[in-house]
Amino acid sequence: MPWALFYPADYAIGSANLGFHYVFQRLRESGVAAERFFAAPVPYRSVDADTMLERFSVITASVAYEGDIPAFYRWLSGANIPLLAEDRIAGSFPVIGMGGALSYINPLTVSGVCDFIILGDGMEVMDHVIESLRAYEGGCGRNELWRRLSENPCILVPPVDIKEGKLVRDLKIGRSLDLNGPYPVHSAWMTERGAFGRTLLLELQRGCARSCSYCTLPQCFGKMRWRKFEVIEEALEKITARFDVPQAGLVTPEAGDYPFLPQLVDRLIEKKIGVSFASLRLDRLSEQMITALAGSGRHSITVAPETGGEALRFGCGKKFTDDLILEKLAMAKNLGIDRVKLYFMIGLPGESDEDVAAMTGLCRRIIAETGQSLTLSINPFIPKPGTPWKDEIFCGKHTIRQKYEKIKKDMRTIVKKTPQLRLTGIKEAETEFNLAWYGYNESRKLAEYIESGITKLPESDRERTRTELGRFM
Repeated sequence: MPWALFYPADYAIGSANLGFHYVFQRLRESGVAAERFFAAPVPYRSVDADTMLERFSVITASVAYEGDIPAFYRWLSGANIPLLAEDRIAGSFPVIGMGGALSYINPLTVSGVCDFIILGDGMEVMDHVIESLRAYEGGCGRNELWRRLSENPCILVPPVDIKEGKLVRDLKIGRSLDLNGPYPVHSAWMTERGAFGRTLLLELQRGCARSCSYCTLPQCFGKMRWRKFEVIEEALEKITARFDVPQAGLVTPEAGDYPFLPQLVDRLIEKKIGVSFASLRLDRLSEQMITALAGSGRHSITVAPETGGEALRFGCGKKFTDDLILEKLAMAKNLGIDRVKLYFMIGLPGESDEDVAAMTGLCRRIIAETGQSLTLSINPFIPKPGTPWKDEIFCGKHTIRQKYEKIKKDMRTIVKKTPQLRLTGIKEAETEFNLAWYGYNESRKLAEYIESGITKLPESDRERTRTELGRFM
């Protein structure tokens, strides 16, 4: 069965997405003729065999965040594939499916286009999906395919499950996959052209035990669960026996929460494998973690204070003080880390002018006490479905512009080692907020706009989408 796996970004970024690796590996193990496609550098030929997209009867996309949605639609349209499901019934058009991180948060964003959407953890339903699609390849017809797929509550089948823009059954988002079960543990390929270079991605845990008010992880991705050290160790032994592994990227919402991290880091160092972490929370940052990074030739770390004001930071769920930030960064400096990237948000609920100004004060203090070079990534707060702050307001372009100008002006007063600023584009933030709350109707309308060459995006109906998302368990 010819199956095209598409990632709506370039090869480097797609190669850093572990879920994309997992699906590719599982399909190949199941005897499916799966091949990978990326938005760039060659969008309509596979990287595996240079096969043209038109030869595939099944296309599925891994959608990680809201900005991927228009890119996915445009890619399909560019291949002359009708975007609306009903327009693909006649003729020999492919079946279109979707999975990925966005399916945990708001699967309705692509519901106007897809024949099916895998909700959440995909590994448990892959056999059912493969079996259903093989029946379709055998001639059962598209209506029968939809019926078969809809037998599983973790698969949204819009042509069956949505009538007059509303869901007609309750569905379940998979959030309880047993990570110690018979599922992939690490990336299926390593490449120098990946975003992290030739790095083996190892997944340690999923979910989060924290309750940061802005974050989708705690409610959307399930309770915290981790892989046993023995499972990771066995996988590591097998892969290193076959391939040279210069670097391991430890994939987890928060590396410091993984209970077997000290043993794992020691084992990687013993094997002379470099270490990198997908996420570092300041209050869990340890000397061992920094030593491992520095020993791997890294001289920078990325951390997220979120805001300059301590009270607002605590309100977000990041319960650490400025003093603790300084203590941890000073430790990092002493161990060879001389560059720090700091993530901040603006427009948070309850944010004051003093909180925005405190960002500069914190940076000034870090530079004075550690001498580290700072890069600030500053992003507008976007209320997302499935978060405690889902009903809060998005501050809008005028307020964002004012806050950006204030920050730039204040940072210029730091004469020595002025921090570099990377500001998320205002239009990009507005687009992300709009897409985050798309329902079925907006998803269809976006498809119609793209097919008509209209470049603007339809406006979301936040209240309606909020109601519909209540039907996902």
